[in-house]
Amino acid sequence: MRAGPDEAASLLDGLHFDTLLQALAAGRGYEPALRDPPGRQGWSDAIPGSQSFGQLHGSADRLARLLAVNRAPPGARVAILAPLGPEAIVSVLACLRAGLSPMLMPMHGNELELLRLIEAADAVMALGVSRVGPLRPLLMLRELAVRAFGTRFVGGFGTDIPDGIAPLDRLMDSATLHPLPDFDQRAPLQVVDAMTLAGPLTVTERDVLARALEISRLLKPMDSSRIVTTLVGGDLAALASGPAMAMLTGVELLTLGLFSLGDLQACLAGGRNVHLVLPGTMEAALAHSRLASHPALASLVFVQRPAGQRSLPAVDRADIAIVDIDVTTAAEITVSRRS
Repeated sequence: MRAGPDEAASLLDGLHFDTLLQALAAGRGYEPALRDPPGRQGWSDAIPGSQSFGQLHGSADRLARLLAVNRAPPGARVAILAPLGPEAIVSVLACLRAGLSPMLMPMHGNELELLRLIEAADAVMALGVSRVGPLRPLLMLRELAVRAFGTRFVGGFGTDIPDGIAPLDRLMDSATLHPLPDFDQRAPLQVVDAMTLAGPLTVTERDVLARALEISRLLKPMDSSRIVTTLVGGDLAALASGPAMAMLTGVELLTLGLFSLGDLQACLAGGRNVHLVLPGTMEAALAHSRLASHPALASLVFVQRPAGQRSLPAVDRADIAIVDIDVTTAAEITVSRRS
């Protein structure tokens, strides 16, 4: 059953990521919110971990107060170069709490493409992680900050922080006393096409949560289940089907990032029902594998990009919900359940 426009509007009135996270931290603070895949250390040097809703709330608040030290004007843009995972999600939440507008940039962009995005957004700050496989996002951001006139602060997560970049993990420990700025309205998010890097385009928190509500009503995730996403970008499709839906429903989110088949098998064997989010191009491979019939699969979400064709054969599971997210642009998607 799909929420009508009036019903959805009433459900979303006054709702944003801060109110959701504050409610989850207050009522279910010890329950898991974010979890790393088992193999994360192999591609990031970070030991796999997890955060409860209470810890996520605290991390976002400390980073927001740290960013507020820079006294950027309300709505100023912050570029984020990190795969969709704990660091990226905390950065997005912190930016919004500090009255700033986050922009998640695709990891595969080259220097000229990322520079264009930073300059188009007029980003005043940039945040990133130290390593993603062979990539060194912080080194890239440091070079970009030299060339982008408006970017005056670069911060990095992790232990291997290059010179000239603020070590966020250490600085966040002393950021609790910095006041948050006052602002009249919530800043929007900037989204970039995951394939073509077109953008940035603007979406509001309400846009993201409305699509997350639409997806969640088709999947009906339970508290005891988890959402596992293989998407690494930060466009509307990735945000709505991952962190937004997880926070809206209070379900644990596991971001696979540069995942391996072993990681995916471990997630499905963890004893929870899994709502799995995959690029549409991976459907044929899944259909040919034993994972397609795994009893832990509670639903499948396939993100169909404009340039891609539907892969065949399709997964045949009449016992679970299979949802397609058709991407028109980075800021426009259509959600439908297969009959």
